Amino acid sequence: MPIFRITVTTTKIANGQRIDKGLFVDIQTFGFGNPLYTEKELVANAFLYQRGVDIKKLGALNASYLNAKRIG
Repeated sequence: MPIFRITVTTTKIANGQRIDKGLFVDIQTFGFGNPLYTEKELVANAFLYQRGVDIKKLGALNASYLNAKRIG
């Protein structure tokens, strides 16, 4: 099972939420595809539980604001 590091590439402030460039979470998936496209709910939950930021409400759950890199 691969481990991906999802990193914020652009700072965004909206709807009472804020993400800064460089903020990251690590997630483990069952598939080898990019989790930004295949596991959106898992990525959103990781940011919500680990960092306290609702990126779905922020409108940043896409490749414009996030980058996925396989680390394991």
